[in-house]
Amino acid sequence: MRLKRVQEGGCGRPRRLPGGTLATIVLAIMVLALITPGCGKKESTNVVKVGYLRSDLHQLAYYVAREKGFFTEEGLDVKEGGVFNAGPEEMSAFSAGELDMGYVGSAPAVTFAAQDMVDIQIVAQVNAAGSSIVVRSGLEAGDVSALKGRTVAVPGHSTVQDFLLRLALKEAVLEENEINIITLKPPETIAALGSGQVDAFVAWEPYPQIAVVQNAGWVLENSSEIWPHHPCCVLVVDRDFASRNPDTVRRFVAAHVKATQYINDNPLEAADMGHLFTGQDSDAVEAAMGNIEFVYKLNVEGLERYVEFLKEIGVVKVESAESFCDTLIDQQFLPREN
Repeated sequence: MRLKRVQEGGCGRPRRLPGGTLATIVLAIMVLALITPGCGKKESTNVVKVGYLRSDLHQLAYYVAREKGFFTEEGLDVKEGGVFNAGPEEMSAFSAGELDMGYVGSAPAVTFAAQDMVDIQIVAQVNAAGSSIVVRSGLEAGDVSALKGRTVAVPGHSTVQDFLLRLALKEAVLEENEINIITLKPPETIAALGSGQVDAFVAWEPYPQIAVVQNAGWVLENSSEIWPHHPCCVLVVDRDFASRNPDTVRRFVAAHVKATQYINDNPLEAADMGHLFTGQDSDAVEAAMGNIEFVYKLNVEGLERYVEFLKEIGVVKVESAESFCDTLIDQQFLPREN
C-alpha cells in the first residue's frame, strides 16, 4: 500500500503550514536558543584552574597576585589545580585536562608543545634571566675555562640552563666533551657541590644563592652575563580554554601584570613574600631577587633562539623556529602599549 505524501502539496511542492503553527514553531526555536548553550559547547567561566612549580622564586608573580587580591579584583575565581616539582609534571597535567593556565619554564612548555603532547599557548613572560653558574668553595676559577676536565651539573638536558652552559663554554672556547656534564635536580646540587661530587652547577634562583649562604659554593657567572635578558618562565593557557574564555584569560594576564609591577615597585616587601612563597632562607631570597628580571612582555626573539637550539640538537622537529613560535605565542592578551 502506498503511503500518503503528507509533507508535499500538489506538483511535489512542500505543503504550507498554517500561519499559527509556523509562528509557534519559530517561537519555540527562539526560546530553545536562549536557554540551550548549544550542542557540546561550554559556557564561559571566571573559574581558572592554575598550576605552578613548588618553591620556584621565578614564579613569585603568581603568589603576589593571589595574596594581594589582584585575581579577585579582576573578578576571577582562581583554583590551584596543582603544585608541581618539575615542569614536565605540570605539562602532563595540561595533557590530562586538569589545568587551564600555568606558570612553567620555557623548556617544558616548548618541548611538550612541539611534540603535540599539549595544546597550549604562551601568553606572557614571567621572568627573564635568573640563573647562575656556581663553583664549589675552594675551587679557584677566573672564568668558565677553569671548568675544563671538571664535572658540571645541569637540571636536565635541553633545559634553558643546559643552553646557557653551552653558550658559556663556546665563549670560553671549550668543547662540550672537555667537561663532564651530568643532570641533577637543583635541590640536590647544593649537597653535591658541598661534598665535592660536582665541581659546579647551573641552576635557577634561589639555589645559586642558597649555595652561597651555605658556603657550599660561589657564583662564577650570572646568566644575564651569558645571555642578557634571556627568557625563562612563561605563563601558558590551554588553547581550548582560551578560545572559550578570552576575556577570562585577558583578566588573568592583567592580574599577572599588576603583580609583576608590584614586585618591581616594592622590592623589599617582594623579597619577604618570596621568602614566604619558597620557604627558603630570607638572605638567600633577597640576594636572588637581584638576579631575576620580573617581566611580563614576551621575548619572542629569545624564545625563537631557544627553539632553534632545541631543533639543532634534535629535541624538537619543527620546520622553522619562527613559524613554530608564531603558532605557540599569542600576545593578544597583554596590555596594549600607549
